[in-house]
Amino acid sequence: MKSNRFVLVLVMFSVLSCVVLFGINGKNSKVEASSTKEKYYTSIRIEDGDSLWSIAEEYAAPGIDYKDFITEVKQINSLSSDTINYGESLVIPQFK
Repeated sequence: MKSNRFVLVLVMFSVLSCVVLFGINGKNSKVEASSTKEKYYTSIRIEDGDSLWSIAEEYAAPGIDYKDFITEVKQINSLSSDTINYGESLVIPQFK
């Protein structure tokens, strides 16, 4: 009976160890993949007919939600509304 418990505990410990090791390794590889692109900021001039949405469509990185991009642009530029004006400059996030 003690032998069966020992084997059961050993198997459970092995499974738990594998889950922890592979789980942590999987998380690290995701972080490394997402951190391969370097974020920087650039300035653009607002053209006639531009909106925050059209700027997001043009400049947001693939996979970035336009609403999140717009929120960040508004925060960076201290905009309290979605109103932007022709000829003004905006700082926007970009990825290399």
